[in-house]
Amino acid sequence: MSERLERILAFLEEADRLKSVERRTRVGARQENPAEHSWHMALYALLVAGELAEPVDVGRTIELCLVHDLVEIRAGDTYAFDEAGKAGQHEREERAADELFGGLPVDVGARLRALWDEFEAGETREARFARVVDRMQALVQNLAAEGAVWREHGIVHAQVVERNAGSRGFDPVVAELLEGLLARAGALMDG
Repeated sequence: MSERLERILAFLEEADRLKSVERRTRVGARQENPAEHSWHMALYALLVAGELAEPVDVGRTIELCLVHDLVEIRAGDTYAFDEAGKAGQHEREERAADELFGGLPVDVGARLRALWDEFEAGETREARFARVVDRMQALVQNLAAEGAVWREHGIVHAQVVERNAGSRGFDPVVAELLEGLLARAGALMDG
């Protein structure tokens, strides 16, 4: 096997470790992992993209979804509502991206790093949409777990609304989806 293919295979084997990183959100009685989260985000993008008022490149969005959390293999997951954990998160993830994508052949590593950077910057329509589905998937996952993680961490409805506020302006369809989801969260958290 060529060195190029060996490096790609080594990366794919390391990427499998994403299944072992735990997120705070739950799937039934266990913690969700970022691999499941990324797959679910990609499915959200695939299904919701066709409903948007303005089109997005769904293939590009799915690429962003699949790459966005790979750095958590080395940097770990930071809970969305953990302000102390967010200190230094960007630096940890930058180092992890340098290490992780640096092990690939230069062209492949540069392509994945550019996708990760695009998601982080959130400047393209596709990156903004990927960030919207990132938050939306976490919101739905917390609802599916009946708000257990929110309760464990003392998260109140106003915090959930604030975390998702920026996503509402992305598209009228997203606003409609979020209004319904946030209403469900309010009923669950305040009820």
